Amino acid sequence: MSFTQLLPDEGTERGLLRVVNTSDADLHVTGIGLDWPGFGDAFRQDKDSMLLPEQTLDLRITLPAPDCENDSGPVVGLVESGDAAARQELVDSGQVFVRRLWAQQCSARFVSDRVSIEYGERWRRLGSGADSSIVGTLALTRREGTEPIRLLSVQGSVLYGLSLPGPRELAAGVPKGSLPIEILPGNRCDEHARGQATAPFTFRLELKIGDAPANKVLIEPPLSGQTAATALLDRVCA
Repeated sequence: MSFTQLLPDEGTERGLLRVVNTSDADLHVTGIGLDWPGFGDAFRQDKDSMLLPEQTLDLRITLPAPDCENDSGPVVGLVESGDAAARQELVDSGQVFVRRLWAQQCSARFVSDRVSIEYGERWRRLGSGADSSIVGTLALTRREGTEPIRLLSVQGSVLYGLSLPGPRELAAGVPKGSLPIEILPGNRCDEHARGQATAPFTFRLELKIGDAPANKVLIEPPLSGQTAATALLDRVCA
């Protein structure tokens, strides 16, 4: 067994448990799950899928809320077929993937407990041609604590680049503030890239709150930002 995730599901609790039927008979899967303390020990979900002999199938699974205090032990996959059940440690790539999802969810929780991060509604155009970009803001509002909040880096997607062109810190004790963020065109104008991009606005922000380790969170722009970014790409690729 292994575990993976579709690109459009990044940042969500949805994943895929990969099951291989190694027998010479059909396998009717009636339930799947994981057993690992990081997601609250054992859980299962009903399923109704048929695997032919030697067939590999990715079965959709929804992870429960993580237990961010416990990531010990191997991740074990569960497959049920009627009254029979098989438990097996995930292969190495699946172990890594589940732990990465756990870390992402725990990072998102750590950050959201302390600060709200939202895009502003206004976007300003800069430059022309291939040097065009749009600049907006990230509004930071504290939910708890008084530590300084520093934006370390941003990561765009296959279609867009990101940068932090100005101040990057909400000073200690300041309850809220707006910091600039810039969206730039990527290096892909071909119709295939634009038409087939499944997660063009899966942007990431790395930030540090006080003395805690740096955390990375997803910051997908709202519709107004997506519209402005699409118009930017239209101008550059015309």
